Amino acid sequence: MKKPVSGALTHLVVLGGILVSLGLIAVSATLNFRMAYRMGDSELDGLIFGSGAALADCLKAMLVFFIFWGWRQREWLAVSAGSLVFVVCSAYSLTAGIGYAAQLRAHSEAVRTDASQARSAVTSEIERLETRQEQLGPQRSAREISAAIETVYARVLGKTTVGKYSENCTTGGNWSRHSCEEAAKLRLELAQAEEAENVALRLTEMRAELRSLGASGAEGGSDPQLAALSGILQTTGLGADQGGVRLALLVLVGCLFELGSGLGLYVATVPWRKSRNGQAAMPREVGDVEDFAVERLVPRRGEGLSITALFCEYLRWAAATGADALPEGEFAERFARLAGECGLPTRYEQMRLFLPNVGLSQTGTAATDRTA
Repeated sequence: MKKPVSGALTHLVVLGGILVSLGLIAVSATLNFRMAYRMGDSELDGLIFGSGAALADCLKAMLVFFIFWGWRQREWLAVSAGSLVFVVCSAYSLTAGIGYAAQLRAHSEAVRTDASQARSAVTSEIERLETRQEQLGPQRSAREISAAIETVYARVLGKTTVGKYSENCTTGGNWSRHSCEEAAKLRLELAQAEEAENVALRLTEMRAELRSLGASGAEGGSDPQLAALSGILQTTGLGADQGGVRLALLVLVGCLFELGSGLGLYVATVPWRKSRNGQAAMPREVGDVEDFAVERLVPRRGEGLSITALFCEYLRWAAATGADALPEGEFAERFARLAGECGLPTRYEQMRLFLPNVGLSQTGTAATDRTA
């Protein structure tokens, strides 16, 4: 009862890995498109460059499968060509990812610097206003001081008032001298009171602006991530500065997109390639070589076969039966072990295994020719 559940779980995990890998491929292709699009001198050139870069990134994800299939079929030219194209596509994708990450980091650093400068300007203005407010000290209201000035102007002076006699203390006169001196002091106090009111109003506005900034710019112009990583490296004795840490982060982001988009799909589908009908494929056993020996080899006095000739015949036999052929080294090792178990006489000629008095079955060869 557990096997179907395990198989279904495997399919779900693989499908999830495929979806995530396709998402990474889409992200990487988009980055390639944006970076290549900016290389064009016109809209058409940008679309051509961008589309080519995006398609190359999609091809890169499939090249891993093509290289694997070419290796299985021993198509070495296809393997070499696919590997070369994969390296070129990966190199461009890596540079595109690093470049895009560098642009984003530069933009975020510029925004952080602007926010820090704006916060610093607001803070400096608040400090200046608070200092000026402290210098001015407590003040009477401007209305109260203005009323006191009008009272001075309304004082009776003979048959007239101080204000009329001196035209509100704008013309000289001995009779209004003392009253105008008092009015001048009141006007100075009025100016200070008005300034104090303006300072208080401006201080309220700047404090509200500081609150509106929130945490923006509070960390200063430096990047907190770079500062933290640099501090950790300094503590461990590695001694990397923020410039080196910044470069390492850019390369890490580029590798993240590149490895995820280039190899993610291949890695995610491993369980499907390694399973048949929901069960893991078992490795081939010695019995395969034993079946070949029983079907193809017959005793023939005066003849003999080298391990190389045996392997060539084994390849034809495997192709005729639809089986997967073992590598030559593993075939030789298993055949030598089988010969030892069965008591077949062997010797070495020119450092290679040789079986004397053994030949190939003509019936088996004819059957192979008919199958081919």
